Parts: sequence; structure tokens; C-alpha cells
Amino acid sequence: MRIRKKHFFWSISIFVVSAAGLASCAKTGSSYTVSPVTYVSLMNVAPYSPAADVYLNGQLATTSGGIASGSYSLKYGALQPGSYSITFKKTGTTDSLTAIPGTNRLDTLNFYTLIMYNDTTPAHGAQSMLIHDDFTNISTTNANYRFFNLSPDAPNVNFYLTDGMPATYPGRTTGDNVVYQNYNAFQSTAPATYSFVVKSAVGDSSTPVATLPNQSLMGGNVYTIFLTGVKGSYKLNLLPASY
Repeated sequence: MRIRKKHFFWSISIFVVSAAGLASCAKTGSSYTVSPVTYVSLMNVAPYSPAADVYLNGQLATTSGGIASGSYSLKYGALQPGSYSITFKKTGTTDSLTAIPGTNRLDTLNFYTLIMYNDTTPAHGAQSMLIHDDFTNISTTNANYRFFNLSPDAPNVNFYLTDGMPATYPGRTTGDNVVYQNYNAFQSTAPATYSFVVKSAVGDSSTPVATLPNQSLMGGNVYTIFLTGVKGSYKLNLLPASY
């Protein structure tokens, strides 16, 4: 698995709740023990919702100022493994926007993505999902990728690695990977430069909804491609997995 390993850095607010000694080393005789960690990335792609704070087990877990819509982690951050209740609240308030149901186990040396998005109803309610990012079966020679439709105004789309190729993700509806968890897995493709295209799966299927041209997918690397935005302002995003 060729996930790029760098210092933890987030393009948005970082998780600030962690246990004492998290990711630290303690010398015991001639050996060292390392505190266990789990890895989490965060996306707020809910254009119809306000900025959000994330609460883990009732404690504020993101830095002040909230997570603005359209923001997402560039890299995974470290967190103490354990069982968590996870809630998104309107920044600076106790008003809950959405929550992951139940108590969620985040296991040692596993990777997870936490997403807040809007649904396709007229009220565009806030929704959330927690994805287990499984890298155990990725290709070490081909590029590995997946596609998410996270736009509330594009309810049914086809994804193409390049226009003219068959759709590799046809009929993708908003947030469908909550129900169809096979969409959270990665598929492989030959390393190459691609020009991504998303088109409507119904009605006018010739006019692109969004494009992202000239993107190099490298062998052994892992990518999440996702559609965000609203009608008239859609955006395709490419996020390499990195920690």
C-alpha cells in the first residue's frame, strides 16, 4: 500500500481531542512501546448547512471556528482507538445538525472517513456517514480509486475516468455509499493521466455536470474522487490518501 506518509496536517480544523501519550513512545528498559492510534479524515461537503463542530462522546473534538462547507482533510489525523458517539453541531451552539447512529468502534491502525453532506430533499437536510477505508486489497502496481456522489443537486450521475470510456460508476445517487457499502471499496485502473467527467444518468447525458482534466493516477496510490457543490457550481475533487 503506497499511501504517502507525511506529518499530520489538515486543511481545516484538526481533531484536538486525544488521550495523553497518543502516538508517543515510552522507553522501558531497552525496548519502546508505542501508544495505539486510529486514523480519521473529515469532510464537510454540505453546502446548505452552516459550519459545523464535531463532538466525540459529547466532547468538542475540532478546533474553534468550526468546519466550513467545502472543507476536507488533506491527510488522515491520529486519534485514540475506542468507541465513540459522533455528532455534528452548528458551530458555537448546542444545536445538533446530524449524528452517526449508535456507538462507533474505531480500531487500532484502521482508517476512517467522516462525512457531513446534504440530502436531495427540498429541505436539504444534513446527513452524515462514517466509512471504514479498507486498504488491505489494493493493487501495488495499478492506481486505486473510488467515486462518491456528495452533491445534493445531482441526484443521479455517471462517472467516467475519461470521456468516451465506459462509465466505471454508473447511476450513482447522492450519498448512496451509506447503503451500498461496496461503493466504499477501491477499484484499480492502469496508471495514466485521465480527464474525469461526471454526467447526468437521466435526461441530458451528453452535457458534463463537472469535469476535472489531466489528472495523473500513480500506480500503488489510492484516491477518492468525489462530486460536490450545487446546481450551476458543481465541482469534482481528487483526494490522494495520505497520512
